[in-house]
Amino acid sequence: MRTQLGSYCQQFDGTIRPLLEDLTAALHAVDSTNEQSPIRSLRPGLVSIQHDLAALCDKVRDQQAFVLIFGPLKSGKSTLMNAIASAYVSEVSSLPAYPCLVFVRHGDKREYVCSRYDGKSDRFTSAAKLHQHIESAHKDLAQAIRSAEQHGKSFDPQEHYPAAIRRVDVHVPGTDLATDSTVLVDTPGLYTRMRFGYDRMTRDFRNAAACAIFVVKSDTLFLEQVFTEFEQLLELFSRIFLVVNVDSQKRDVGPDGRLVPSLEQQKPEAVLQAFEQLAMSAPLKQAASEGRVKMYPVDLLHAASSVLQQRSPSSQPEGFRAFRQDLSDYLASQQYVAAFLRDSLQRGLGLLGELSTLANHDRVRELEDAIREADDQLEFVEREERSIRTALELDWSEAFRVSLGEIESELERAARDHGAKLLRTLGASIDTWFLSSHSLEWLVDGQWSPLVRDYRDDVMAAGFRAFEQQQQQIDRGLKMPDGLPELASRAGLELRDLRKQALESLGAVVWQGSTSVPVAVDGIPIKKGMLDLVTFRSVDRIRHQMFGSPDKPDRKIPGKEKAARLGEPGRLHLHQCVAQFRTDLAPRTVAVLRDHFGKSFQAAATDLLRRGLEDYRPRVEARRKELESERARLFALCSPLQQLANSSTELTQRLDALGKQFEREEPDPVVAAGRTDRPDTDQPVVLQPQEPPAADPAQKKGGRKGPRKKARKA
Repeated sequence: MRTQLGSYCQQFDGTIRPLLEDLTAALHAVDSTNEQSPIRSLRPGLVSIQHDLAALCDKVRDQQAFVLIFGPLKSGKSTLMNAIASAYVSEVSSLPAYPCLVFVRHGDKREYVCSRYDGKSDRFTSAAKLHQHIESAHKDLAQAIRSAEQHGKSFDPQEHYPAAIRRVDVHVPGTDLATDSTVLVDTPGLYTRMRFGYDRMTRDFRNAAACAIFVVKSDTLFLEQVFTEFEQLLELFSRIFLVVNVDSQKRDVGPDGRLVPSLEQQKPEAVLQAFEQLAMSAPLKQAASEGRVKMYPVDLLHAASSVLQQRSPSSQPEGFRAFRQDLSDYLASQQYVAAFLRDSLQRGLGLLGELSTLANHDRVRELEDAIREADDQLEFVEREERSIRTALELDWSEAFRVSLGEIESELERAARDHGAKLLRTLGASIDTWFLSSHSLEWLVDGQWSPLVRDYRDDVMAAGFRAFEQQQQQIDRGLKMPDGLPELASRAGLELRDLRKQALESLGAVVWQGSTSVPVAVDGIPIKKGMLDLVTFRSVDRIRHQMFGSPDKPDRKIPGKEKAARLGEPGRLHLHQCVAQFRTDLAPRTVAVLRDHFGKSFQAAATDLLRRGLEDYRPRVEARRKELESERARLFALCSPLQQLANSSTELTQRLDALGKQFEREEPDPVVAAGRTDRPDTDQPVVLQPQEPPAADPAQKKGGRKGPRKKARKA
C-alpha cells in the first residue's frame, strides 16, 4: 500500500503542480490591471485557490499527515502539541486568539512564515518578532472587522482585509514529527469572536485531512456547548481522537475534612464512561461505535512534562501512550492510506471545480467579448486601410466621366443655341453699322466683342447650372467605386463641399483667343469712284483714307460713303467674317469650358480627395495600433484565465483517471487495526489508563507546578 501511495503521490503532484505556474501567470495578469478593473474581483479567489493547491501539492508530495487539533480556548491544545512533537512548540501554537491556522512541522532550522490572504508572506527567525507581528496584525484585523460590522457586512478577509494573516507555518528542528511526516495544525479556539477563521478552516480542510484531535478539559466535558461544532468534525474527518484533559493530581475534600484523591484522579475512565452513557450525542456515539472516534483520558501537563524531559515511555501516562500509539498506528495504516488517497483526490477535484467556476466567471466572458469586439474593429480598420490604399491608387478619370459627359452635353447645347442667337445679333449689328457713321472699330470692338463675351458667359453659365444640378444629388457627378463614398464620409470629406471647393479653387475661366471678330481691313472689298480713277488712287490708299490705320480703324464713315464704297459686297464680306468667327467660336468656347469643368476640375477634386484620405490614413493607422495594443492587453489578461479554464477541465479528467487507477475498497477500520472482532456498541470505547507513576524526587523537588505553570503560561 505504501508503494502504491508513493506512486500515487508522485503522479498526483506531477499532474497538479504545473497548474500553479498557470495560476501565477493569471495573477500576474490580473495584478497588471488598475484597481478599478472589474477583473480584479477574481483575484481573491485565485489567490485562495493557488494557496490551497500549493498546500495540497506539498502535502501529497511529502506524504504529509495533517493532524488537526481542535478544542475550546485553554483546553490544553498547546500542551498536547508539545507532547506529540516531543519539542516545545507552544510559543507559537497558541497565538492570542488570532483566527488563523498554525502548521507545525519538522524543519532543519527554526523558522516562521506568515502567509496573508493577498498571497504575500513574511518570514521570521525569532518567535519574539513573530509575536510582535501577530500583535500588530491582530489590532489591524480587529479594526477591519469592526468596520465591516458597522457597515452591516459579514466580514470576509479576502474582500475586506486581504492583508490579514491566513496561516502561520512553523518549522521546528529536533522533533518527532519527521518520523511519519506529521504536520500538526493548531486551529483557532472555538467560540472566539472572530469566527470567520474557524469557518474558513472547515472549508479549507474539507477533504484535506483524514485525522483530527479534539481536546477538552474534563471540567467542561459535560457542557453541551463544547460539542456544538463536533458534528461538523464528524463530517470532515475519517478518524477523530477525543482527548479529555484530566488533572491526575486533583483533590476533593473527604467527609473528615481531609484532602483525598478525586474521582478524576482515581478513576478518570469512570468520568468518560459517564459522559458516554449520559451526555454523548447520538452522532458522536454512532461514530464511536464505528471506531471513528476514540476517547483517551490524559493528564496533558504530566504527559508533556515527561516527553519534554525525555523520560522513559513508561513514565508517561498510559492514556497518552495509548493515544500516541493509536495515532501512529492509524497514520501507518492502510485505512489512513486509503483515506489519504481519497481525500487528496476529492480535495484536488474540489479545488479544480472552484477554479473552473472562477475561470469561467462572467468577468472572463466579458473579456472574451471585448476581445471579439476588438477583433471586429481591427478587421474593419484593416479593411479601411486597404480601401484608403485603393482610393489613393485609383485612376479618378473614370469616376468623373459621367459628370463631365453631362456638363459637356449642356455646354454643346448652350453653345449651339447661343451661337445661332449670336450670329443673328452680329448680322443685325452690321446692318445698323451701315446706316450709322460709326467707325469699323466701333463695330468690331464696341458691338461685336461684348456680344461675344456675352455668348461665352451664357455658355459658361449653362455649364455652372449643370454642375449645380449635379450637386443636388450625391450620387451624381462623381461615380466612385462601391464603398469609397462611405470611406470619404468617414474621412470627413463631404463630396458636395469637396466638388464645390475644387471648382472654386480653379478661379475664373481662362479664355483662349480674343473676343474680337477678326476683320482684315485689307480684305474688305472697295469700290473706286470716278475721282479715284482720275487721280489713280490705289485701293489700299482708299481703304486707309476710309477706315484709318489697319491696326486701329477708328475713322468715322458716313452711311452714304459706306453704301457707296462698300455696297453689298462689303456687307457680304462682313457677314462672312462673322459666320466664320462664329463657326470657330463654339468649339473653342466648349473646349475651354470642357477643360475647366473636366481636366482642371478633376485634378483639383482628385487632389482634395487624396489629401483628405492622406490626412485620414494616419488616424486609421493610429486607431489600428491602439486596437492592436488594447487587443494584446486584453489577450494577455484573458489568455491565462482561459488557460486555467482549459487546464482545470483537462486536469479534472486526469485526476478522475488517476483515481480510477488507484481505486480500491477502503479497508475495514477494525480489520485494518489487526482485529477480527468488531467492538460491541454496548462496550465502553474508553481506554483504561493505569495509575500515573509516582513523581521522582527531582520532580517532587521541582514541584509538579513548575512544568504545568510553564505550559499554561506559554
